[in-house]
Amino acid sequence: MPSALRSCRRGLPGRHCHHAHGMAASALLLAACLCGAACDTGLEPPPEPDAGAIEVIVEYTGAWPPRAQLKDLRFVAMRFVPSDTADFLQLNRMAISDRLAYNVSADTVTLSDVEAGPYPYAGVAQQFAADLLAWRVVGLYAEDGGLIVVDPGRTTSISMSVDFDDPPVFPPAAE
Repeated sequence: MPSALRSCRRGLPGRHCHHAHGMAASALLLAACLCGAACDTGLEPPPEPDAGAIEVIVEYTGAWPPRAQLKDLRFVAMRFVPSDTADFLQLNRMAISDRLAYNVSADTVTLSDVEAGPYPYAGVAQQFAADLLAWRVVGLYAEDGGLIVVDPGRTTSISMSVDFDDPPVFPPAAE
């Protein structure tokens, strides 16, 4: 405790007593201002989420590649149309699923916390070797022109197919 405040509490007169009360009042005012600044906007509804989800049902046809040629299989939604496999490194502009099941006729996967907005290119990609860029597209989402729109706080459900015997052309043709 400052000595001026101790003197004031002991009943000693003088200018120290007024100074101590001024400091205490300033501290109280500062605390009130900080509390007021920290308060939220009261009873307003919470802000709308800026993320949604994508639920994908994938149906498979054709002969599955041997396990040695299928290191990984994932659904990927991109906020851009890729021009080559190097674009697969733009991870911050993609929503990527967990690993998809192997050797099944169909699979369902849900991607949570997906940034809201348009995804003009989406499909299933296969990693065929250990190389970081050894990925190929084995199926594309084609409904609605291939465009997936994720709305905040909502789940967008899509269905697509993968034909291992007839994979899509990559890179996509420029339009």
